[in-house]
Amino acid sequence: MKDLTAFVQELPTHLSERCRILKPSSRSQDGTCVIYWMCSAVRSAENPALDVARAIAHQCGLPLLVYHGLSQEHQFASDRHHTFIMEGARDVQREFAEMGISYVLHVATRDDHQPHLVHLANQAVCVVTEDMPTDPQRRFLKALARQ
Repeated sequence: MKDLTAFVQELPTHLSERCRILKPSSRSQDGTCVIYWMCSAVRSAENPALDVARAIAHQCGLPLLVYHGLSQEHQFASDRHHTFIMEGARDVQREFAEMGISYVLHVATRDDHQPHLVHLANQAVCVVTEDMPTDPQRRFLKALARQ
């Protein structure tokens, strides 16, 4: 199996030029899926990060899992924000089902501090996500890369 850098180089230019590998994975040889960690681009169309994840999954012959997490543990968490996210999640879940893509929304609760994305990432060839330069996304991405 090729390494992740080779997969990225084989992507169409409009996608490969948007990619950067934060941390090469030692598990890329035996991963069971590709994960797209959907954070701010909550949509199934015109989503370059999703397109990259789909292309890598196709090249690897592996399923794609879209992981979408919702947490109360950041300063911008509010009922209004969470309602907006969950309404959008309902729509993308339906769209992903029509596309044959697995989608999971994890809504964290105050007593659930398990690193679910880390556990999933440990089983994956790679995790693809948007590169959002603001918190909390930036902080979450740095933590995932460390783990």
